[in-house]
This record gives sequence, C-alpha cells and structure tokens, in this order.
Amino acid sequence: MIASLVLLAWLSYAAINSTGWFRPKPNIIIILTDDLDLTLMPYLENTNRLIGEAGATFTNYFVTTPLCCPSRASMLRGQYAHNTNILENSPGFVNFYRNTREAETIAVWLNKGGYETSLTGKYLNGYPVNAGKKYVPPGWTDWHVFMYEGYERTFYYGYKMNENGEVVQYSDAPEDYSTDVIKRQALNFMNQSMDENSPFFILVSVIAPHGPSTPANRHTEIYNDLISPKKPSFNEQDLSDKPSTTYALANSGDEFDEGDANLLFTRRVQTMQAVDELVAEVILLLEQQGQLDNTYIFFTSDNGLHMGEHRLPSIKGLPYEEDIHVPLLVRGPGIQPGLQITSMTANIDLAPTIADITQVASADFIDGRSFLPFLHPQAEQVLKWRKSLLIESGYMDNESETIVFRGIRTETFVYVEYENGELEYYDLVNDPFELNNIANELDPTTLASLHKWLEELKTCKAEACRTAEMNMPDDLKNFP
Repeated sequence: MIASLVLLAWLSYAAINSTGWFRPKPNIIIILTDDLDLTLMPYLENTNRLIGEAGATFTNYFVTTPLCCPSRASMLRGQYAHNTNILENSPGFVNFYRNTREAETIAVWLNKGGYETSLTGKYLNGYPVNAGKKYVPPGWTDWHVFMYEGYERTFYYGYKMNENGEVVQYSDAPEDYSTDVIKRQALNFMNQSMDENSPFFILVSVIAPHGPSTPANRHTEIYNDLISPKKPSFNEQDLSDKPSTTYALANSGDEFDEGDANLLFTRRVQTMQAVDELVAEVILLLEQQGQLDNTYIFFTSDNGLHMGEHRLPSIKGLPYEEDIHVPLLVRGPGIQPGLQITSMTANIDLAPTIADITQVASADFIDGRSFLPFLHPQAEQVLKWRKSLLIESGYMDNESETIVFRGIRTETFVYVEYENGELEYYDLVNDPFELNNIANELDPTTLASLHKWLEELKTCKAEACRTAEMNMPDDLKNFP
C-alpha cells in the first residue's frame, strides 16, 4: 500500500518524455524587467552568457501594448489587451480585479497542475487598490509584491510589500535595495521548493531599469560616462509626417539632448547590473541543486522606452519599434545553445507556451500561441506561423489617459490608425528607423485592405485572433 502511494505521488509529479522515461515536471522562471530596451542588452554579461548563449534569443519579440500594466496582464492571461480590458496603466489593477481576470491566469493553471507559484516584485499598476492591503490573488502560493502608495520611484528604496498577507515596510538602507530584496526572496522560494521536491513557477519582477533608474550603491562607479547609442531617428528634426500626438509629445518641454540621453543611458545600464547579478545567482542555485537541466528560464521586459528617437523624451506607450520591440532570451531542456528565433513572437505567447511546456490545462480564451516548437532545432522551417501582430493602446470612445491607437505589425511594415483619424505606415525593410510616414502615399485600395485587416484584428478573440494574424490580404503579400 505504501509503495503504491509513493508511486502515485511520483507519477503526479512526473511527466513522460519522448523516450518513455518519467521525468520531473520542469520548473519555470520568468525574470521580468521594467522598461528594458534592446540597447541595454550588450551590458548584461551574465544574462547574455548564461541564458542567451546557453539557449535561444528571440530577435523579433514584441509587446502588443507597450505600457506596463496592459503588457503584464496580457502576459499572465495570453490575451490581447482588448480582451483583458487592460488598455492603460490606470485603472490597471482595479479593472483586472473587479472583472475577475485573476481567476484564470498562468499562475492559477500551474497551481492547479501541482506547481508551487511565486511572484516577487512588481505586479500590476495600482495594486492593491480596492482589494485590501492583505489581498493575495488566486493561484499564488508565495507572494512578495510592491504596494502602490504613490509613484513607482519609491520601488527602489523605502517601499512597502505585501508579503503573504503581511505589509512590510522597507527602508533606504543599502540592504533594502529592491532588486537585492527580490533576489533574496526568489532564492528562498526556489530553495524551499527544491528541498520539498515540488515543481515551481516564479515570476521575478524587478522594477529596474524603470525611471528614476536608481542603481545599487555598489554600481554607481562603474560604466560611468557611457555614450548612448543614437539611431538616425535621434532628435529627428522634421516631424511634419508624424501624427499630432507624436509632434505634441516631442515639443512638450525641453529638448531631450545628447547629454540627457548619455546620462540616462549610463544610469539605466548601472541599474541593470544588480539584475545581471540576480540572473547569475539564480542559475548558480539551480546548478548546485541539480535542477538547471530541468528548468526553463525566460528573460524579458514588459515594454521598451524612447531615448530621444523622433525627438521624444524617455517615454513609452507608442507604436514605434523602441517601445514594442523588446528582448526575450530563453534557456531550458532541449534548447540548442545559441539558437536564434527570428519569427514574430509576443507577450501573448508566454502563457500558452508555459502551459505547453508543463502540460497543464489552460483556457479557451487564449489569443496567443505556443512557441515551444521553435525551441527545437529545425522547427522554424516547418512551422506555420503568424503573419502579423495587433498593437493597441487606450480605451476607444472614452476619455483616455493615453494615446489611443490600433495597428498591424508585420515582418516588413507597420500600419497604425489613431482615434483622431490620423494614419502611419512605415516600410520597415527600407526605413527601419521609421523616419518616413508614407501613409498618405498609399493608394486607396491598399489603405482599404489595411483598414479591413485591422478591423478584423482589433476585435478578435481566441482562435479568431490566430486566424486573423494569418489573413494577410492577397494584395498586401508582396507589398513593402
């Protein structure tokens, strides 16, 4: 009888791999940064070596709504923002909570599938407004999360956390630097889960390098006086082709000049060094515990950031490449080191991919798709994949707190419609820096095809989204 119970327990913990042998359920780690753009990646030595070079680098990974809260909600549920109903940072968490979106997330699915689950760091903007200070959402067995009591600048030092239902105040002392606190919490959870032989999922959600980009004291003297990489679009002088919203933002205050860009870039690089140390310590612990070969590690960001491109200051939330195109590195069992994935993937794909990896039941409402087949050699050559992604932001027909747009991003162009009727179209093959908006040069038939396709995408749900992403009109297939 005892032997039978032991065997049953093992079977519930293990999955059968392709060779027929039983294998423990894989652990899942997401290391999620805040406002990390691609220009900072060369300065993350540990991250590049231990995740990117040891696994896969996704060169065309996007967030479908380039703002913190909408992107995170989409990641947790595998849905476009028009289906999560989180299209802006505010009301953010309040909407997610009152619309009971937390009842079905990747944490809930994994917890039901036998996983210990942890979130440490940043959750959704506005948490825990209306839910109570001790509120812990469904699905999470371990919870150490920043509490909003003002602007995020308090999240490096002097912040509060809900720690499994207890409010904990942190100080301005060096040991309370938030990235280091998050690292300690993550390592403790991982150690405990591995000691108990429990498969685990952890979302390690740092505030870095979000403004004001405060580095740990030990990193303030390194990488000093860096020169920010400047694209041809940096401080673009002729914005006459840009929509009025872009023009207004570019002229809303003092010019974001080269000195500003260099100083902010330096501080952002310095702020990310503690995250780079976190990555190294997470992987070292897995190696010491014999779990590295049974763990998938995802490293990414919720959105990117402008640093003077199109004369825009350090802002996000726009449909340009700087905001929507972000890093994704993945290391895990069976992934060929140095693998490059060039197909278009997105934050809406993370939840279905993790559900696919762990073989847990998810939900029929998912809009994204699993990119697990890409993580095996030669799969990319045979896999039927999307032709486009919807990019969207802001509540339509309401008083919006952000710029309202809907657009289509393909591998060769981006087309955007703004709520005020303005249009943008960029040929990304010949104009990768989005200098020349040629929407007014397109013929009416082409514009009609683009508009019809966008209408299909912006209201899609679940399988209809995956179909719409493939439904490029015939007259656009050879169009730049």
